[in-house]
Amino acid sequence: MLMNHSLIKTIVAFFFLNFYVAGFAQLFWKISGNGLVTPSYLFGTHHLIDKSQIVDYDKIIARIDSVDAEVGEMDMTNMLGLQMKMAKAAIMKDIALDNLISENDYKIVAESFDSVVGVSMEKLKRMKPAMLSALYEVKLYMNATESKKEPAPADLEFQKRAKKLKKEIIGLETIDQQMGILFDSVPLREQADDLVQTVKNKQNSIADIQKLTNDYLSGNLDALNELSINEDQMTDAEKKLLIYDRNNNWVEQFKSLLPHKSCFIAVGCLHLTGEQGLIQQLRNLGYVVTPVEL
Repeated sequence: MLMNHSLIKTIVAFFFLNFYVAGFAQLFWKISGNGLVTPSYLFGTHHLIDKSQIVDYDKIIARIDSVDAEVGEMDMTNMLGLQMKMAKAAIMKDIALDNLISENDYKIVAESFDSVVGVSMEKLKRMKPAMLSALYEVKLYMNATESKKEPAPADLEFQKRAKKLKKEIIGLETIDQQMGILFDSVPLREQADDLVQTVKNKQNSIADIQKLTNDYLSGNLDALNELSINEDQMTDAEKKLLIYDRNNNWVEQFKSLLPHKSCFIAVGCLHLTGEQGLIQQLRNLGYVVTPVEL
């Protein structure tokens, strides 16, 4: 359950974590006012949602044609390079999972990985537990939704469109910064304990991911905000690390970007919500932030 391993759940949303029609009006926003000649846009993403599930996707991605730059959490145009760096960052050099948890817990995890992921834990046990948890929950989600392949996330499609149009592509963070947050900010033993809880509470994990997905597909920012403010879901330290500090860093970059170029900004949906979310922080800077009508 989230209350037992909230950081891992948030990492999953982070990895994987829209419109005038009823379901999506609250996830696609226009940024105007405050001296802007051309509006910018803000879109909340969910990395496990295939672009085909997004209502009016063609109209949304077409807004990239009218801006100067596409802005994402990272520049993903060199996916091979990113994947190589991620693989390197996810490896434990001097220890393996069976050194971090009990023999019985290792057996439980290994058996569940074999059935859910279809890969022997002996091949994976040197991966950092946070990465294993993310891999496990993605496969849980895909199995629960009978997905045959990983989705084509909107984040990447937006950048492909921008690259084709020769637009500037801006990453708010580097891969090294993201990997540091995901894999190195929590001690390995704590990551391993969270992995064990993820596996032991498999059905709860499926329910939690499905709820996040349903809230996203219904455009329910209030429900999504509960994930980021509920003490049972995320500790204050986790909120600061994964959401608030990053939001603050991104807003500092927006201060320099928005006055000089129009942007299509696509970041995880949890970053939009609440008093410290990007929507409110942009309003605090004097911008008018309103749902886009398509």
